[in-house]
Amino acid sequence: MSEINVTPLVDVMLVLLIIFMISASIESIQVQQEKERIELEIKKSEEELLNQKVPVNLPKTSSEVVNLAEERKIVLSMNGSLEFFIGESSILKCLEISPELKKHLKKPQDQEAADSLFSKCLDILEKKLSLNEKIKQDREIYLRADRNIDYGFVLKVMSRVRRAGVEKFGLISEPE
Repeated sequence: MSEINVTPLVDVMLVLLIIFMISASIESIQVQQEKERIELEIKKSEEELLNQKVPVNLPKTSSEVVNLAEERKIVLSMNGSLEFFIGESSILKCLEISPELKKHLKKPQDQEAADSLFSKCLDILEKKLSLNEKIKQDREIYLRADRNIDYGFVLKVMSRVRRAGVEKFGLISEPE
């Protein structure tokens, strides 16, 4: 009587098992490397978006990080000399409109005079923001304001941005 020899069959099955185990581990290593590469690209794009070319000395807070790169959010930057930027493009220089405002930058001595000088600049800012098509569409903006600017000036900017039609408003700071 002839019997089927199963030894070669078992040998083939073990070889196939080893091949599948090796190929699965190689694939998982490739997937892990691809995941790390994508995470690095996302981190770089977020850093580029937060560290724009506009020099702004941001305050430091321990708040949740917002992914600005996710949908190309509009960032309004306000530096220490009251220049306004959308992205990297300068849209308004308040000291050119009201040069007397320079003496009120840190701590306004005469609050009423500072407010009237700054309101001229804010009128122009509000008009420019209300004409921006992306702001009209998204109704969302993020503000990067230099920490050395008087808090009252920042609040006035926030108020005017709201009046320009922005419904969602965020403040950007540096992590602690």
